[in-house]
Amino acid sequence: MPVLAEGPIFKIVAEGTVATCSVVNRTDVSPEEGARCAQEMREVLMGKVIPRGSAYVGFVFDVTLGPPVFGPRTRVALEAMFSEAEAQKTRIGVRVGATAIQQLQFKSLCRECAPTQGRVFDDERALAWARDG
Repeated sequence: MPVLAEGPIFKIVAEGTVATCSVVNRTDVSPEEGARCAQEMREVLMGKVIPRGSAYVGFVFDVTLGPPVFGPRTRVALEAMFSEAEAQKTRIGVRVGATAIQQLQFKSLCRECAPTQGRVFDDERALAWARDG
């Protein structure tokens, strides 16, 4: 699978018409490096995956190994990305872990910013949603 971007806390790979952005929680990564990674993820997803006419119909945002909660600055960045995906009709399958707050945060994000294009899953159905709707 072609790698679109990679950093210490994320990897974005292409899988046919779907891109998967996997995020991991690492306590040894500085806040500055984390912010740089978040910006790079956003640039790749907003620039290559989400735009209408791109090679991708959707993407999986896999946070099963990611932070159990996100803060207000991360929320703002995710809102912009999810809202743009909604506007461009790019499906988002969010794959969450077992943490209840993570599930609630992403369900709220999808409901508010990507009500028709975003769905939250706790299993591999996220890929099927991103690919097939």
